[in-house]
Amino acid sequence: MSSYSSTGESYGSDEPPELDLDLVKLMERAGEVLNARCTAARKLTRGASHEVFTLEFQEMPDMAPPPLLIRAGLSCIARFSRLNGTRERSVSEMATARCLKHLTSIPVPEIYYHDLDPDNDVGAPFVLMEMMPGRHLYKIWDDLPLDSKKSALSQIASVIAQLASLKFNQIGSLDENDGIGPLISPCFEDPKGPFPSTSEFMRAFLPSPTSAESPTLTDPFEQARAAIDQFLAHNTQAYPQPPFCLIHADFDAQNMLFLDHGSGPKLTGLIDFEYSFTGPLYFLYDYPIFIQDVSWSAELYAENAVLRAHFVRAIYSALPNAETHYVQDLEDGTGLAYEGRPDYVHERYSETAELLPPDVGTDAPESHAKSVSAVGGG
Repeated sequence: MSSYSSTGESYGSDEPPELDLDLVKLMERAGEVLNARCTAARKLTRGASHEVFTLEFQEMPDMAPPPLLIRAGLSCIARFSRLNGTRERSVSEMATARCLKHLTSIPVPEIYYHDLDPDNDVGAPFVLMEMMPGRHLYKIWDDLPLDSKKSALSQIASVIAQLASLKFNQIGSLDENDGIGPLISPCFEDPKGPFPSTSEFMRAFLPSPTSAESPTLTDPFEQARAAIDQFLAHNTQAYPQPPFCLIHADFDAQNMLFLDHGSGPKLTGLIDFEYSFTGPLYFLYDYPIFIQDVSWSAELYAENAVLRAHFVRAIYSALPNAETHYVQDLEDGTGLAYEGRPDYVHERYSETAELLPPDVGTDAPESHAKSVSAVGGG
């Protein structure tokens, strides 16, 4: 779901009102689509953009529900849009899930059915999707032993490697024809693009000179455009250049599901592809936020450092040999890695993903001073 979610009954004044849904109609529609009798619809949670329900079913004679529905204990998810004008976003999200299911081994939910008509008889646009097993990683992370955390990170690294392996010639959002359409972003009032280059993509976030709210803003915007062009003109590394890869816009522990049957955590689902897009590799290689350091959790610094080193080695190992130049080309930044820890100093890695001693800095020979991870975009 989105970064804000709640199971509370009260709705704040700063959020959309509760949807007025006809749950009987929903259950009837779900039963028809999934070939089983829908017996219950219960609200599970809500996010900034969605309300989410679990639907329960019962098998009936002469009816054959989908195997995935049976495997999920005869339950599925119904997710409703809380906002108007979200059809393109929902279409792109489903196209992204379909792409990953077809081209990778990343576990993503099956889309059973969708009705994106805001005037449908249920009361709002909705999608019926597979209920994935497991618990959100953020709910179990703190209690996992170190080896289990490493195991989870290795599986997350495999996901990143598979996202990196998908190649696209434009920056944008996947569309209903499984092509690249305009970029759907919360930064834009309307979709823009698609973009054939990183330069055009980056420029799209700047207003045109004639649309600046004040003449005093024109020069800073022009300077920003010049800085973009200068950076890309002198940057021959792979990560800002095509081909582009697939970016999950909210790649965080709240959107990763894991099960632990006693042999260590197993990734069972990657969810919520809202605002996912094809883009430069730069946006893909970053430490997961839950192994980044924050000043209010100094007791985790040592463990996080161990986990970051493991994560880099896991990404390096997961990439095919032909792709390792991508991570070898990512040099360490010179700024602060994280706002949460002002004294953070970038770790540095060799071309074979081995952690280098702290005294190996920017003056080291280039072959020894490559960073294998973008480590927070310093």
